[in-house]
Amino acid sequence: MIMKDTRTYRDSAGRLLLNAKAELLADMKERNIGAIIWDLARAGFHYVPEIVHHSLEKDKTRVARVTGLYACGDGLWLIEEDRSPVSVDAFYNPGSEVRPTVVTLTPDKARIELGDPEGVEGFTLQGSLEEWLTVADCYFEALAE
Repeated sequence: MIMKDTRTYRDSAGRLLLNAKAELLADMKERNIGAIIWDLARAGFHYVPEIVHHSLEKDKTRVARVTGLYACGDGLWLIEEDRSPVSVDAFYNPGSEVRPTVVTLTPDKARIELGDPEGVEGFTLQGSLEEWLTVADCYFEALAE
C-alpha cells in the first residue's frame, strides 16, 4: 500500500510541476517576457528561490540560488546566481543609470543576449514542485518591483 501511495504522490506532484511550469511560461509569453532577471540582494522577496541541484556526472548535490527565468522554445529554464553568465549588471549603464532590481527581456532580446541554454552552466530545468512554486512566487513579486 505504501509503495502505491508513494508512486501516486510522485505522479501527481510531477503533473502539478508540469502544469506550474506551463502556466509560468504562458504568463511570460502573454506579457512578452523572454527572460526575467532579479537581484536577490535587493529584491526583498518573501522567500529565497533555491533548488537542490543534482549533478548526474559527479553524483553530487548542491543548493543553487535562482536569479531568474528564461523562456527558450517550449522550455522554462532557471537561471542560477553566480553560475550563469547572466546578471542585472549587464543591462544598465553604471555611469548614468541606477542599478535595476529586476530586468525583463523580450523573447527576441533574450534569445540574442542569452542564447541556447542547453548545456550551459548556470541554466537548469531541475527543481521540485515546492522549489518551482517558490520561484513562481518570486516571479510575481519581481513583476511588482
